[in-house]
Amino acid sequence: MSEQTNETVVEVEEIDPVYYKPKSLNLVATISGIFSWVVLLGFIALIAGQFLVLQELAQGQALTELLANAQVKNWIYTNMLLPLLNGLAFFLVLQGVSIGLNVLLEIDFNMRESRS
Repeated sequence: MSEQTNETVVEVEEIDPVYYKPKSLNLVATISGIFSWVVLLGFIALIAGQFLVLQELAQGQALTELLANAQVKNWIYTNMLLPLLNGLAFFLVLQGVSIGLNVLLEIDFNMRESRS
């Protein structure tokens, strides 16, 4: 008694790339683009809040009088300038991810169209 096996050969159509899914990369690019703006607005709101705190701490003094104090300069640097630079860095990195993924997807789509 011998059993016969029926093997069917399935041809794989190259609809999607093997190593990544374009829909997921497009979703990641879109989310990182939107999230970058949310991060930037959040850091700007943080700096605006720190500016209001600075106005309360000034108690009517002029800005030039405040900047004469080294402790105030240090406070401005740590509470206003560093968060601004961090926010800009996060914004640029997330925008770079978004633009980079969109460029790679566009290159891939153009290469596929040229083969067809």
